[in-house]
Amino acid sequence: MPKEEKKPRILPNNLEAEQSVLGCLFISKDACTDIFATLKVTDFYSNAHQKIYDAMLDNYSRDVAVDYITVSKVLDAKGVLEEVGGLGYLTDLTNYVPSAANYKYYAEIVKNDSLLRQIIDASQGIINDAFTNESSADVLAKAEKAIFDIGQTQRRGDLEHIRKGVNEALDLMEKISIDPNANNGVKVGFPTLDNYTNGFKPGELIIIAARPGIGKTTLAVNFAVNSALKYGKTVAMFDLEMSALQIAQRFICSTGRVAMDLVKGGSKDNTVWATLFETKKLLENSNIYIDDTTSINPADILGKCRKLKAKVGLDMVIVDYLQLMKSERQTKDNNRQQEVTDMTRNMKLAARELGVPIILLSQLNRESEKRADKTPQLSDLRESGSIEQDADIVMFITDTADDKVKADGGDDALDYSLVIAKHRNGMRGTIPIKWKSEFTQFYELGKDTLYTRNTSKVQKDVVLTPTKNSDIDEAFKE
Repeated sequence: MPKEEKKPRILPNNLEAEQSVLGCLFISKDACTDIFATLKVTDFYSNAHQKIYDAMLDNYSRDVAVDYITVSKVLDAKGVLEEVGGLGYLTDLTNYVPSAANYKYYAEIVKNDSLLRQIIDASQGIINDAFTNESSADVLAKAEKAIFDIGQTQRRGDLEHIRKGVNEALDLMEKISIDPNANNGVKVGFPTLDNYTNGFKPGELIIIAARPGIGKTTLAVNFAVNSALKYGKTVAMFDLEMSALQIAQRFICSTGRVAMDLVKGGSKDNTVWATLFETKKLLENSNIYIDDTTSINPADILGKCRKLKAKVGLDMVIVDYLQLMKSERQTKDNNRQQEVTDMTRNMKLAARELGVPIILLSQLNRESEKRADKTPQLSDLRESGSIEQDADIVMFITDTADDKVKADGGDDALDYSLVIAKHRNGMRGTIPIKWKSEFTQFYELGKDTLYTRNTSKVQKDVVLTPTKNSDIDEAFKE
């Protein structure tokens, strides 16, 4: 018996709903206002309906009446009037609907079918990639991005009366008056910085920038350790420069206050090893996750963070660093500035979708080194002004010491500053900090901000009590 021929499947569409939408546009100004803000030309399945809708949209944008006479003129000028059915078809469209009362319902049908077609198209692309690409990870990343992009196009906000925002703001103020911690974000264990920011807030993009070798990764590790161990937060760290092993060494030495040289030199000191095993237990029980994938892009980061958030939760993301990231789309002329612009924008969108702060490390260009005052400026951010534009907070790490200085207690420490150059929702200022090279650890001047273990039986903690600065408040002024 001959095999039964399979009929090709038709993509989701509803021509009657499309006709009803176009008819409503001819007879109702209210329908024009709502529908033109909701539907795009490509949301229509029929090619003729796309051309008619485009002509209507053209008239509307020029403040010309949308009726079958004016629309027919536009179509005729484009040479497609007869192609879409002529003047007779335009007049017939008004007969499909006796009134425009249900235009929102018709538009919803058209939009829904359009979304289904987009999902099908994306799915076919995913299938093709799966057949032609050997890397399942690449295919999965593209698949997640394709579906995410469709979802992003469907998000449309509406204008709302200010009373809603005012009521929400007043409710929050009232909660804070009762409980000062009600609006706390993710704290990073640097008291003055946490006071300035009240913790990093969900959806914020925080930039930490410095010249190479100044300590961006060190500060990021300190933030991760303090947030996870002091405050029980779940932190995801993406390091594009160092391996997971190298990062883990920094975490161990920083958390346990064990000199890096002792670890690398193969210490046989029992006290040191007891501290290392104690630190190992602390980190194993923490919620710190590390990914050392090189050439990762924002879509990859978002996909991995979605999974982590769904599985165990997520409070903060750290990415080290921007200039090593790969753009999701390569520009035709290899315009790196445009690629960086796209990446910073996507990282900001990722922070908003995930509902967590994202700390993005970045390099500075050499301009600050050419000036007499070497304090970095926002214009020194390397490769793109969009870094400054998209960021909610921009901080610089600067080396303010000519040589090593002695802090109280006999600890060798270098003087640094954490400069808050931009803070969209708060104060700016300069926070003096110190760097303990042997522990690869920053701490705030005048305060012991290192993570303190709960035991003193194994190894006596190094108590950092740097020289007090009576004028410290002056440094915090904008």
